[in-house]
Amino acid sequence: MKKYIFLLLTILLAFSGNVFAQPKSGAEHLSEKEFIKKVKKADEYKTFKSYFLKDAPMQPKPLIDVSGSQYGWAVQYEMEYNEKSFFLDDDAIVNFSSLLSFSYEFDGSGLKARLVDYSRLMDDKAFYVKDLGTGEESKIEVSEDSMFQEYLAEVEVKKKQILEDAAKNKEAISEENRAAGELCYYCTKYEWRGGYSCAPAAMGSETSVTSQLAANDLNADAVMAECYVPRHKVCVQGEWRTYCPIQ
Repeated sequence: MKKYIFLLLTILLAFSGNVFAQPKSGAEHLSEKEFIKKVKKADEYKTFKSYFLKDAPMQPKPLIDVSGSQYGWAVQYEMEYNEKSFFLDDDAIVNFSSLLSFSYEFDGSGLKARLVDYSRLMDDKAFYVKDLGTGEESKIEVSEDSMFQEYLAEVEVKKKQILEDAAKNKEAISEENRAAGELCYYCTKYEWRGGYSCAPAAMGSETSVTSQLAANDLNADAVMAECYVPRHKVCVQGEWRTYCPIQ
């Protein structure tokens, strides 16, 4: 009799274990729609939403392993983060776009939010990936990456052209306006230019972005859209005024 009771209890426990395990498994494997819904409920999404670039498409992508199986989702939102005011000096004439990146893997680790900050790209020759959950930040160097160096050289040329054009406009200001006070260049029109994504295979050296991400235990697919190169915001039209904003 005791043998039969023990067998019955074993069957019941095994059955109840399967019942409780099923909802957990189902909750981990989100559809694309469920993933985006989860992202939009996140505090990080609500915090940075106002900085999103309106003309930047949002493209969720499945995370696929080497065997071709999906193990999660990722999405990036392009935004203007840590915006600098535009003044006619070498440090504050260009702003770069950054990324708010979300990833969700089916292993139960939950939703992860990361800030991919390119705002210091010109000064540091690097960008930063910050885990918004833990606060941990990784620095990704681009000083030896040919693709980024070509892009930054192009931005530098455009920046110098802006400075030269503004200087020419200053010559046309009357002596009366010059005597009225300090002159400051006021930007009246901005444009986002450049930026693109490329095949990760284009970056294979030890100092490449993908290699550095891996060295910092970061999955390139989950962090950014391919090997993303940010756009830059420049002043394309402005005028000299006799009052200056507080810097």
